[in-house]
Amino acid sequence: MARVKPKRQGIHIDMTPMSDLAWLLLTFFILTTQFKTKETVTIDPPSSISQIKIKDHGVMRISMTKDGKYYFSMDEEKYRIPLLEAIGKKYNIEFTQKEKNEFKKINDFGVPIQNLKEYLNASENVRERMNVPGIPGDSLNPQITDWVFEARKIAKDSNDSLDLGIRGDVKTQYPKFKNLMNRLQDKNMNKFQLITASESKPE
Repeated sequence: MARVKPKRQGIHIDMTPMSDLAWLLLTFFILTTQFKTKETVTIDPPSSISQIKIKDHGVMRISMTKDGKYYFSMDEEKYRIPLLEAIGKKYNIEFTQKEKNEFKKINDFGVPIQNLKEYLNASENVRERMNVPGIPGDSLNPQITDWVFEARKIAKDSNDSLDLGIRGDVKTQYPKFKNLMNRLQDKNMNKFQLITASESKPE
């Protein structure tokens, strides 16, 4: 008598837990992703084959445009308001709470401290149309290095540190860069990192 073969059952996999996990991951990434804010100025840095990468956090930057204007930015939002207060105290300028909150939100800026209140009170659309003069950085008015010095001091008081990155446009004239080095050395700040565009290493 022939042996009766049992009916083969198809394999069934319940995909409900997997779809739930996918939605949880998607929700997590949407809620935790921080989008990079729009930069005020466009810089085209020179290229290099350096493999040293600048940190993602704990960095402040000085940017130099091709026409020699200085801009300042700082990643750590928690230090932005204390920094504004310290600079305001140094230059005898008092900022309102609204101006402080606005300063905390901006990514970078390039205006003298005397024009910063007007800049912070302007709408985003008006700022984009402003003729930004850049932060002064000459020997008689070295505001750009004051921002760096005060930021490092605030971080140090919190047992923290801020690295300095300098990003210059490929068309920036050397005297502007040399002037910045001189102003930093005036305040005994000799440690910084040049930010360049990556270039493939020759074989």
